[in-house]
Amino acid sequence: MRMKIFIKSLVLISLLLGTQMVIAGSYIDYATVTSVEKAYKQYRTEEPYQECYIQETLQNAGDGSATNEIIGAIIGGAIGNKIGENSSDSGKDVLTLAGIVLGASMANDAEKTNSTGQVVVSQEVCETKVKTSYVKRLSHYLVHINYEGRDLAFTSKKRPYEDVIKVKVTVDSLDY
Repeated sequence: MRMKIFIKSLVLISLLLGTQMVIAGSYIDYATVTSVEKAYKQYRTEEPYQECYIQETLQNAGDGSATNEIIGAIIGGAIGNKIGENSSDSGKDVLTLAGIVLGASMANDAEKTNSTGQVVVSQEVCETKVKTSYVKRLSHYLVHINYEGRDLAFTSKKRPYEDVIKVKVTVDSLDY
């Protein structure tokens, strides 16, 4: 008799433990896919580009070089030095210096006389700008399923192509 009670107790304990395992755990089952919706997201893109145009500016005429004035100063200084050969040392220096100044001034005047004053200079100017655009891209899928009479939904990166999919069911006991 004691043995029968012991065996019944073991069976009862096994059943109770077995029900606890069913109450707390997870298993794989199947659900019916009722619909799949594409979900989009807008992404901002920036693309640099160059915009070039011709810009016209006014510049003073002339070659922009001091070469003519330097050559004029050298020639004027040589002539002043030659003229001042028969003078005293200080007179020779004064005539050389006057020749330098006069030669540079004459070269500058000649350059200005031959120029028209101001000229229009065309130059290409390029600016880097940024083009901003918005692109609509597929973000994920919203999958609607029916599992045991309940309509449920979840998001997925992959689109399900079958009418029935595997679902992981997790069962947990609620403590009241």
